[in-house]
Amino acid sequence: MSQEKPVIHKGLEGIYVCESSISVIYGDVGKLYYRGYSIEDLAEHSCYEEVTYLLLYGKLPTRRELDDFKKTLVEK
Repeated sequence: MSQEKPVIHKGLEGIYVCESSISVIYGDVGKLYYRGYSIEDLAEHSCYEEVTYLLLYGKLPTRRELDDFKKTLVEK
């Protein structure tokens, strides 16, 4: 029985996704959205922890959720 070596792609080379609940890419106009928010808005108005929370939980955190999330990250 011969085992084929797995194909290892560099980055996202050769990887195609047609549907995602996390991001939408409109490559023809250079737009990227995470969970409905443009990457430009997130970069300008959100901190790293807020975007991480958004990606993990599907929504931007409240102030209390963000504070709790930051504490959890520090503890780990």
